Amino acid sequence: MAVEALFINGVYESVLEEILRTQSILPDQILFLQPYSSRPIVDLQILPPTVDLPMRLYLSTTSDLPTVRYLGEIVGWDDKRSLSPAKRALIEEIIKLLQPGEKELYDASPAPGGVSLNLLHVRRLQRLEKPFSVDRLIKVRDGGRLSPNRSMSGGWSYVEPEAAGV
Repeated sequence: MAVEALFINGVYESVLEEILRTQSILPDQILFLQPYSSRPIVDLQILPPTVDLPMRLYLSTTSDLPTVRYLGEIVGWDDKRSLSPAKRALIEEIIKLLQPGEKELYDASPAPGGVSLNLLHVRRLQRLEKPFSVDRLIKVRDGGRLSPNRSMSGGWSYVEPEAAGV
């Protein structure tokens, strides 16, 4: 496991549930998350996780921002703008077959002129039996805790890979 983990704030629960439907049967099936940001997730861009060296992933949902409800692994990262035509076509087929609610690789960045460029490859997603407050996650950058006072979806933080009790 990587030396840091990633927390993503406010993912649509329908997207996560669609991934869970497949991964509850095939936990190692790699599926995709497409954060809206037009900024790259820099640490993933510099040193993308792999199936042999995954990064732990903590997720809150749009309907419950202050609570970590899902846990998984990131096993790859791509900049959607630089995918080869062959890789893009294959990913589109996987999405159409196993994540039909996502429909395709899309651009949904809210930034003017922005492009949502991050494509996360995820496996082993699970809904936590005992969700916990985001303030149990410790930020790698300054050692502080994440604030549970969250009003908007979006964004991410690099956190310690082991949250207390998980």
